[in-house]
Amino acid sequence: MVHVKELRAKKRFGPGYFIREQMEMREWTQDDLSSVTGFTVKHLNKVLQDKQPLSLEMARVLGEVFNTTAQYWINIDTGYRLWLEQEKTKAEIEADIKGLIYERMPIKDMLAKGWLQPFTNASELKEQVLRFWNWDTLDFSILDRQLVPCLSRKSESFNQFNASYAYTWYQMARKVAHEITVHTYNRDHLQSIFNRIHVFSSEERGVEQFLTELNNSGVKFFILPHLQKTYLDGAAFYSNENPVIVYTARYRRLDNFWFTVTHEIAHILLHLNNETMFILDNLKDGERDEMEDEANELAAEKLRHPEIFNYLTPYLNYLSASKVEECAAQYQVHPSIVIGKLAYGKHISYKNLSLFNENVLDKIPDKYKIK
Repeated sequence: MVHVKELRAKKRFGPGYFIREQMEMREWTQDDLSSVTGFTVKHLNKVLQDKQPLSLEMARVLGEVFNTTAQYWINIDTGYRLWLEQEKTKAEIEADIKGLIYERMPIKDMLAKGWLQPFTNASELKEQVLRFWNWDTLDFSILDRQLVPCLSRKSESFNQFNASYAYTWYQMARKVAHEITVHTYNRDHLQSIFNRIHVFSSEERGVEQFLTELNNSGVKFFILPHLQKTYLDGAAFYSNENPVIVYTARYRRLDNFWFTVTHEIAHILLHLNNETMFILDNLKDGERDEMEDEANELAAEKLRHPEIFNYLTPYLNYLSASKVEECAAQYQVHPSIVIGKLAYGKHISYKNLSLFNENVLDKIPDKYKIK
């Protein structure tokens, strides 16, 4: 029997080579191609260097732009990827898998938080990542498509931190929320809590009582620490038919807690309308849009910010602790809310925040804290 050795191409060109050919024929730059296709220059650069597989959407667009079929580009890319995999050593494959995952997920932080377990090789990491996302294959283009609604709604805010990391945090929040059971959601009950939230803030065990009432209204609440590069304060979304509020405790001040949860309740009552919508909030540095402005305005109203400012305006140059307490008693809010309002508006120094603030985590029962 004669054994015929399989012949393989010494070098296989990826789609990037052929795209550049088409660009040269038309004397296009990457900026030109970006304008025509609608894809960012950064994304196109990775494709031109064959560092990122073609998505079906991009194949379709390239087909339209260069007067070919989408299948033409898919075939080139598939052939190149198959050839590339055969050329790679085991170490290279391991490095590629880890590189892809580490680019999109804060693995070290997730390991530190116990969201992932220690692993010895890329295969073990890949298995955990697939379980984390409930995926069959490692395809982060799925993540990109899920991010589109959020990015289009507040893109500038997401440019300030890694959107992929933020969505990783959100995925963990969804997994936690799925395991929590509360009463059937009652919007009227939540509205009643919302209207009385300033009173809860002023009571000795107001935080605990508020969270109990929140659960009784059918809203799931828990604390989930933010991930690196996300700078999140809180989030609002639905888990099945129940609204969810997540607090990160990025700032552990009482005033920050009360404003964040009030802001997220405003989102639930005003903006959340389906189970695919989610809102991730960076309240200190995030981009403002119409929904954020509405939630901020309503939260400020419920926490008596306008009344606080009007009451204390004559005393801002020589504000005393007793005057803060007097104002807090007048409007049934915790004094930290008074200080927080004035400091955020830059009417007084943030140094004053320590005067009436306590660590809110000391007031929240452990059952709401996710490690």
